[in-house]
Amino acid sequence: MTLWYLARAAGVMALIFFTLAASLGALGSGSRGPERRFWLQYVHRSAAVTGLLLLIAHVVAVICDSFVDISAAVIVWPFGSGYRPLAMTVGVLAFYALVVAAVVGAARGRLARSEAFTRHWRSIHIAASVGWLLSIGHSLLAGTDRGTPWMLAITVACMAAVGASVAVRLRNRTTARLVRAS
Repeated sequence: MTLWYLARAAGVMALIFFTLAASLGALGSGSRGPERRFWLQYVHRSAAVTGLLLLIAHVVAVICDSFVDISAAVIVWPFGSGYRPLAMTVGVLAFYALVVAAVVGAARGRLARSEAFTRHWRSIHIAASVGWLLSIGHSLLAGTDRGTPWMLAITVACMAAVGASVAVRLRNRTTARLVRAS
């Protein structure tokens, strides 16, 4: 049962850290001033790495625990899960998207010399946003706590945080365009 508690806690904390990373990513890409942008990106990356480590702990704990029968095969074939197959599929797709974003992000410095990579960076990095959105779906569909008021509050707070960050980014972008146009 201890592993089940660890799995739940790691999953919730991974969602919170990925939310922090998504929010800071939205705010950091439109920020002015190199020092502010540097610190926002530093914390963004740190939150993303912490979220990824918690996600790995979540997956390992869920697979190792006997409370619910979830095998390691679910990572390759999530549709075959006997435990909430839709929720597992959404979770595995979130895992894939977040791992792709992490690998590409880790290699960004080395790949930045490639003009083609630089042009496509944002379209590849969108996998992180897709992964975050899928993790929201996973939190609403999976887990024993999905219908509890505290878990729903955390999920809604995560959605509000990212929504507010994106709204600030869009507002700043619009303001900058208006200033340039005048």
